[in-house]
Amino acid sequence: MVWVLAFLTLAGYNFSFWLIVGIARFLFERIPHSDKRKRGRPSKPILPKDVAAVIPAHNEQRTIAKAIRSLRKILPVGNIYVASDYSTDKTVKIARSFKVKVLDIRPNRGKARALVYIMKRYHLLSRFKAIIIHDADVEVSKDYLKNALPFLKDQNVAAVATHGVTRLKNYKVLERFYITYRLRLWRILQYGMRFGQTWKYTNVTYIIPGSLSLYRTRVLKKLKIDAPDLIIEDFNMTFEVRRKKLGIIAYNPSIFGVHQDPYTFRDYTKQLRRWNLGFWQTVKKNGIWPSLFWLSMGSFLIELLLYTFFILSVPILIFIFILHSFNPISIPLVSSYLTFLDLLIGLFLMDYVLTIIAAAAERKPEMLIYGLGFFFLRYVDAIIYTYTLPLAFLVKSKGTWSSPERK
Repeated sequence: MVWVLAFLTLAGYNFSFWLIVGIARFLFERIPHSDKRKRGRPSKPILPKDVAAVIPAHNEQRTIAKAIRSLRKILPVGNIYVASDYSTDKTVKIARSFKVKVLDIRPNRGKARALVYIMKRYHLLSRFKAIIIHDADVEVSKDYLKNALPFLKDQNVAAVATHGVTRLKNYKVLERFYITYRLRLWRILQYGMRFGQTWKYTNVTYIIPGSLSLYRTRVLKKLKIDAPDLIIEDFNMTFEVRRKKLGIIAYNPSIFGVHQDPYTFRDYTKQLRRWNLGFWQTVKKNGIWPSLFWLSMGSFLIELLLYTFFILSVPILIFIFILHSFNPISIPLVSSYLTFLDLLIGLFLMDYVLTIIAAAAERKPEMLIYGLGFFFLRYVDAIIYTYTLPLAFLVKSKGTWSSPERK
């Protein structure tokens, strides 16, 4: 039926496949078995004293204190470093009050260059065995290192990707609309895709999040963190780990931090434009190479493009139905008898099914109300995804940044 195909398009064929793989991983890891797979020789345990945290920050006076307090619960204070990139508020003053190392960087360098600058300034890559790249709006879980460091006992593990948890407190009604939409997206991506893609038998995830991820320093030494002309660094760092075959990427939902998502339309679209442009720039810069990673990545790209065209065609389809007095129409290669009810069920109702699943998983019934308008944001996503593709060939980014509004 048309609405079934529409649901699969909205949810994603990749999502459906990786969800099945994720369920297989979940069951496999809970069944007692002996792992005879060659994993490489184990390394010496990395202790919290061997780990540093670097916080790049730009005008983060509202959140920097909570970020540092959470890190002090898992790391010695001397292992925490703040790279304030031309902050004009009280970010530097607040950070220094916690006795952590703070660099007041001027002029503005951008997040990636600020990271490289502070790592070189304090020789972090030679003094520590692992580094947490930590955003200034994130509060790390108190069990973060307890759950993350065991993965680094396997020398094949290059980095540990974090699980993002969205903060929902202290937002107004309209603000919660954007937050709950992003909450649904994270659950789809993390549980539906990343969990399956980071299984040791697959290992094809395309992103190590730029916030709260844990890298081996020997891996960071081989990455071009501040690659020129890129607006963001995390996609490129991940692609380089893959292209240079530096190791596998571990992930588990128990390794998490609580972060703030944009809660205004301006900040939402601005962040989405930055992410999508950075993604396309990374694809353009790194190119394609024969690998399981690119087999997965390529199918995902094709699906996203088809999805985008599908979503963007909705207003045109509605207009055609109006011209035909809402009688059934024929769409080549899709349906020879498409009714307006098929369109409503296949698009809006099936999209709402994703909201129902996310609301149940998160135990947040309010999402059922906000979810009635989520299709509008999916349309916005499709527009931004489309127009940033040609920009990747036209725009050269300096990496400078500005933080969204914070609570």
